[in-house]
Amino acid sequence: MAYISYETPDGVAEEEVDADNISDSGKVAGVRVKVEDGSYLHIPYARVYRIRMSEEEGKVSYSSP
Repeated sequence: MAYISYETPDGVAEEEVDADNISDSGKVAGVRVKVEDGSYLHIPYARVYRIRMSEEEGKVSYSSP
């Protein structure tokens, strides 16, 4: 699991999501987060406070399948 904290118009929000559901956003210079209801959050880097996950979850494999 991963926890992402970000700024909203109403203050700070935190979402708990599967770490595999966090990726680079193609809509904004930031991250894309798939939330529990199947929708996506596109959060600009300037509004992201923190993304917490285990070291193993945070690793990216660049090897070919």
